[in-house]
Amino acid sequence: MKTDRGRIDAPGDDERGGEPVRGDRRVKDAPRNQEWLLALLPAFPLVLLVMRLWYASRQDTQTLLLLVQTISPLGMLSAVLLTTVWVLPALVLGGRLLGTLYWVSTGRSSWLVRAAERLPGWVVLLALVVGLCAWQLRFLPTLAMMALAVAGLTVRDRFPGHEELRATVCYALPVIVAVLSYALLWPAITAAFAARDVATAILLTLPPGLTVLLTGPVPEAPARVLTHGIAIAMSVLTPFLVGVVVMKAPILPMIALQFGDGGSREVIVGYLVASDDQMSTVLGREGTVRFIPNDRLQSKVLCPDPGDVPRTWVNLHGWYVEQSVLSWLVPAGQPGPADPRCQGRVVDDPTLG
Repeated sequence: MKTDRGRIDAPGDDERGGEPVRGDRRVKDAPRNQEWLLALLPAFPLVLLVMRLWYASRQDTQTLLLLVQTISPLGMLSAVLLTTVWVLPALVLGGRLLGTLYWVSTGRSSWLVRAAERLPGWVVLLALVVGLCAWQLRFLPTLAMMALAVAGLTVRDRFPGHEELRATVCYALPVIVAVLSYALLWPAITAAFAARDVATAILLTLPPGLTVLLTGPVPEAPARVLTHGIAIAMSVLTPFLVGVVVMKAPILPMIALQFGDGGSREVIVGYLVASDDQMSTVLGREGTVRFIPNDRLQSKVLCPDPGDVPRTWVNLHGWYVEQSVLSWLVPAGQPGPADPRCQGRVVDDPTLG
């Protein structure tokens, strides 16, 4: 007797009383008692937002209450979404890849296989497009490796009798993509080795060559440990990685205010919490809150985001490996001279800004 995937059931494995026997065959019944997952979906971003405000307030309760009262939840949510969008392609492609790999290797069902089956093709394609736009250049070979592996394993699973299609998608296509990748990335690869940037060199070199090894089954004995171990590690580490990124994400505009009266002048550099007709509320970088009357303000200026310090100067024809496709294609304005007020220095002309 054959199952829906064409596998032959073990002896004695049939339906008794209308209920499928749980043997080696895949059981597609929906998992039960999973309502707690629905509760975690909105709770996790909320916890991240509260922890971000707690971190910005330097663990001071009164400052935290002030930030909660004045900061727009939509602005905080936008900052969280922008900083965590890179996680979605990794989770979607990784889940689909590991679940399909386990099924192709063993023919058995598990929670990982069921999770992979519940990911529609258009979701996988959308995750690939998001990753292509949001991931840095040095991670794009890994993205291509995961996408080609998913395609090859899907062909093995759904078209087991089409030998020509399997040879094309599982072997020929990964080899062609690997050759093109090495030809295109060769200047960046040589620059990474010359700069002794081991991490970038590995990310640009290994994934294209490993792709052809991931389009087929693995030995059945270590398949469960390999696939489920990686999936559990991803599930455990992803919230911590997202939390670290969110903790450093800006949620308030950074400004510099020069104020004073008479011969006494001072400059405060911090984050603008609120501003009205009477005063401006500023959260200093050291975590203190100051209320500046507007009649004492002489000037204020919006300070540019310092951004992350580049860890490597390896680039591909001007496209640095720490830049995404969007940041490379979208023209960026030329930075002007640094305003001395953003460095905490007083300017003589109070009409500036």
